[in-house]
Amino acid sequence: MNFLGHAHLSLAGSDNFLFGNLIADGVRGSDLSGWSPEIEAGIRFHRRCDAVIDAHPETRWLLTQVPPASRRVAGIAFDMMWDHLLAGEMHDDDIERLYRLLAREEVPSRLTSLIEWIQVRDALRRYQELEFTLSTIASIGERMTARRRLRQTSDPRQQSDSRRQSDTRSGRRTHKVGDLEAGANPLADMTPWLADNRAMLEDSFARLWPDMLALRQTPVI
Repeated sequence: MNFLGHAHLSLAGSDNFLFGNLIADGVRGSDLSGWSPEIEAGIRFHRRCDAVIDAHPETRWLLTQVPPASRRVAGIAFDMMWDHLLAGEMHDDDIERLYRLLAREEVPSRLTSLIEWIQVRDALRRYQELEFTLSTIASIGERMTARRRLRQTSDPRQQSDSRRQSDTRSGRRTHKVGDLEAGANPLADMTPWLADNRAMLEDSFARLWPDMLALRQTPVI
């Protein structure tokens, strides 16, 4: 899930707990000893929420509905659409609290440019706009495409190596994001489907979201 989804699930916690939830995607590894206990708890709660929603039956069903060429990256699009559906429920004071926390100096460096983009465009409010959300999804896909081009230019072997990756847990070949052709942008290609099926996504999210809200009882901060 993305910023607003994780924020909804952690707003009741302290600022440090909420901050940990907001920056978790920029933190790597299981050793979180460099963070305060509350921030660490927020990072771990974010990761638990991600695991639950990724494995949720509703998410798995939605993956069977999307265009096959976009399934490998559909989770990113779903995250953004959930933020679109939740944006209208956010109080302005909560949005300002999120912006204030995202401006903290200890934000992981890999998130700096993303957070600057969010602040400049007031994205946390503008996610209410479907067109803005779809444009953002396409832009994420373009950045992924640019990174693939850079990697494949610097190391041509990576393209052939990545194509041999498979998901042995499922018993069938499942392409990873790295398997995509250098110029492909399946997120942009998926945006018409997202627009056409917004009502279906809203209904699906309504079935999924109560199970996510139930997780709020877990952390004690």
